[in-house]
Amino acid sequence: MSELIERYVHQVGRYLPEKERAEIEAELRSQIQDQLDDRFSGSPSQAEVAAALAELGDPRRMAASYSGERYLVGPALYPFMMTVLRYGWVLIPVVVIALNVVGALMSPEDSTVIGLLFGAIFSVLQSVFIFSAVVVLIFAVVERSGVEMQMKAQSFNPLELPPVDDPGAVDRLEAAFGVAMGTFVGLVGLYFWQVGGLTLRFNLSDPGEVIPVPSGWLAVTILATLGMVILHLWALRRNRWGLGSWLAQSALELAGAISLYFVLFKPVMDRLMTANPDLRTIPFLGTGAEIITLVMVGITLASNGFKLLRLWRGRGGQSAATHVTVDG
Repeated sequence: MSELIERYVHQVGRYLPEKERAEIEAELRSQIQDQLDDRFSGSPSQAEVAAALAELGDPRRMAASYSGERYLVGPALYPFMMTVLRYGWVLIPVVVIALNVVGALMSPEDSTVIGLLFGAIFSVLQSVFIFSAVVVLIFAVVERSGVEMQMKAQSFNPLELPPVDDPGAVDRLEAAFGVAMGTFVGLVGLYFWQVGGLTLRFNLSDPGEVIPVPSGWLAVTILATLGMVILHLWALRRNRWGLGSWLAQSALELAGAISLYFVLFKPVMDRLMTANPDLRTIPFLGTGAEIITLVMVGITLASNGFKLLRLWRGRGGQSAATHVTVDG
């Protein structure tokens, strides 16, 4: 089996539901081989294989042909969407409840347990609803832009198919999760901008107690988050990362991690210490904001640096037809 055929089948498989992928890939390999046997005697050349694959068309179009129905979110993205939703349905309640506890500790007013409980339940339901709506909307947009718009792009050239182990390949789950969560975080950031700081009550007419934060750093956080959303959408549409786009992604993640120190970690920690002076006696808690920020920056540098190294090495090991593009 030609290596070019394997690259084509692999790309088609990336847009198929996991439970059907192996069967459809086997069927597609057999179909391509039958066509080559019928048209060319002996062993076909790479140019002949490329010509046959070009007639089959773009891998996304081929994958879409195996599903005759139309969906708001198609079968290729639906499992990823549900995975993102499940993560969010577990993570968001935990985060919201923790924030409510922190808010109660920082508030100078005494609150009843029943009041805190009902407030936490309302906040959880509201946050989960907004998160779910944003995720479905984002995946619906990705479904349209990732399939229909890409199919209208330039003609498909089989010789430009990336290798199966391409280091620039986009992890669709990771990218889609980044788009969904980034959009949600960006909306929350815009709400904080509107009310003038951090608050646990999502109500423009009555935001409750607001913790002031530097507006400049809040703007950096919002812009960095929205920039990462755009980059993930761009990567999903192009179906690959390049050195330029991954460098931009790394820079935005670093800017976001640093800005969070000024708009989240430090203001919350300062308010917590002011409301509860006894906490200052706990070792390292006074520098908790700095420690969290340094850990985030370290993780970002390590993970993104490893990916950049793989992309750089991939440029040297691939032919001109399949090299990793340095995009901007």
